[in-house]
Amino acid sequence: MSENIVAKEIEVKDLSFFYGEKEAVKNVSLNIEKNKITALIGPSGCGKTTLLRCFNRMHDLYKGNRYTGEIIFKNKNILDKNIDMIKLRADIGMVFQKPTPFPMSIFDNVAYGLRLKGIKNKTELHNRVEHVLKKSALWDEVADRLSASAMGLSGGQQQRLCLARTLAPETDVVLFDEPTSALDPISTKKIEELMQELRGSITMLIVTHNMQQAARISDRTAFMYMGELIEEDATDIMFTNPKKQMTEEYITGKFG
Repeated sequence: MSENIVAKEIEVKDLSFFYGEKEAVKNVSLNIEKNKITALIGPSGCGKTTLLRCFNRMHDLYKGNRYTGEIIFKNKNILDKNIDMIKLRADIGMVFQKPTPFPMSIFDNVAYGLRLKGIKNKTELHNRVEHVLKKSALWDEVADRLSASAMGLSGGQQQRLCLARTLAPETDVVLFDEPTSALDPISTKKIEELMQELRGSITMLIVTHNMQQAARISDRTAFMYMGELIEEDATDIMFTNPKKQMTEEYITGKFG
């Protein structure tokens, strides 16, 4: 597909982010392709998770942080002060490193975002919860215990529940912050398979330290170092013929 007809979901323009006086993301410009998986890689402390959290304004939960530049999503700069944060976080959901189920039932975890959107009809709620649990490959495991506490699920099940909760409000984008680093290999494989099934219908960004994971599941890869975007390209090119020596050295394990 030629570059000029690739659909962009998000356009990052000259983005910098500051924790107080510390510049953690430095003048990053990046296009995130629609309905593709983009991996953010780089050593610890390079700014990839900080960049990821800019996309749904998670940093706003803490004082003293500021952004410069633009993040264009649905023809709006989401860094503007008048952005509806609840809508933004419904449109751009997030799955964290460790599973974060709410201390409530399995059903209510998934229904939470739907109720926030104003959906109250019991039949509609149940149908949508069932639909998204099936989409997250969890329905067969929990269908007979929807009223049970989500805290009783295994770690892998909890992470799939968190994905279902994120998808429920008809999310456009899902941000994954090392979503499998706390999981066993079987649960990791299930999450990766889910991501691959969702490709084509949803836009995903994943922060990962696992080079094999990035190579397996992503369409595009962006390499960051010391807060800067060093290189971004199709994943197969990044892993076989990167343009920058630093990228090659990181991917081949010479530093990290």
